[in-house]
Amino acid sequence: MSQSILVPLDGSPLAELALPEALALAKLPESSVTLLHVIPPIEDVISDGEVITIDQQWENRRIHAIRYLESICTRSDWRNVKVAVAVEMGVPAEVIVDFARNHKIDRIVMSTHGRTGINRWVYGSVADKVLRAADRTIVLVRAGSPIGPQSTKSNAL
Repeated sequence: MSQSILVPLDGSPLAELALPEALALAKLPESSVTLLHVIPPIEDVISDGEVITIDQQWENRRIHAIRYLESICTRSDWRNVKVAVAVEMGVPAEVIVDFARNHKIDRIVMSTHGRTGINRWVYGSVADKVLRAADRTIVLVRAGSPIGPQSTKSNAL
């Protein structure tokens, strides 16, 4: 039985805490992993009196994101894994959920701060939004805890 795994990464050490869990799942037969970087919406900016357009910024950020994701693919522990990279622009939680749905992803593996109460409300949480909106299995790896899923949700359709 093949399994497709999505790992959203934003370039932070926190996001990369999901990588060992995703790697463990990827070692199952016929598994594949997609590393996804979501670039938040961009607006035109003015620098030194010159307008830097959305297209120019998008291309620069996209190239940087692809290099980052490809650097993960070249790590020794990822060399024998079927892995693809993707870069999208939009609101991160929405893009992650839509990407998983549109690409028939079976499982989303991502990390979370593990905030609760007022901190979660004030800071928001991409992981929390994905957990609530996704219609597939979510594996959350909590920051500061041993490697392994801390919270999972499975919505079988």
